[in-house]
Amino acid sequence: MRDFTDWAPYIAFTTGSPPRPLHQAALACFAEPGTAVDLGCGAGNETLDLLDRGWQVHAVDSSAAALAEVSRRAGDRPGLTLERSDLWDAQPPVADLVYAGFSLFFAPPEHFAETWVVVTRAMRPGGVFAGQLLGVRDDWASDPEISAQDDAEVQELLEGWSVERLDEVEYDGRAMSGPKHWHVYDVLARRV
Repeated sequence: MRDFTDWAPYIAFTTGSPPRPLHQAALACFAEPGTAVDLGCGAGNETLDLLDRGWQVHAVDSSAAALAEVSRRAGDRPGLTLERSDLWDAQPPVADLVYAGFSLFFAPPEHFAETWVVVTRAMRPGGVFAGQLLGVRDDWASDPEISAQDDAEVQELLEGWSVERLDEVEYDGRAMSGPKHWHVYDVLARRV
């Protein structure tokens, strides 16, 4: 079992990384800025990109180190609210975009359903969700504190959504901790 409680090294490692491609794809769904929720904001790379584009952003993370870094980097940019919370207990506003970049699977299995309720409750009708779900062949999938879904479970989660992109990605690569086999679903979906 890995220790997913000390996020400071990850925050330091990822600070200043460019916004992820799925985030950029989500932004292409919008003609103008609105309200966004960044669930599991980490170092805030996507949060800051949204702020720079004129969005109002509610950034959620369980790590005080993450929120301190986001606050430091945001400086006096307007439109940012921060919430320190586990994903399943978050109370985000209703939003046009909910972004959860590589974060949802850190909700333990006993809290994943509640976490997905947070996502759906935060969605304005016609709003967009962008994020990753962890596949069952990922190296982390066997960790009892990690939530992973198979194809059928992914499809069930996305019932009632208009799926604009669902890419199953599997490859041998790296995590901050070293070599890792990745199996994720990149999801871009609109709430109908």
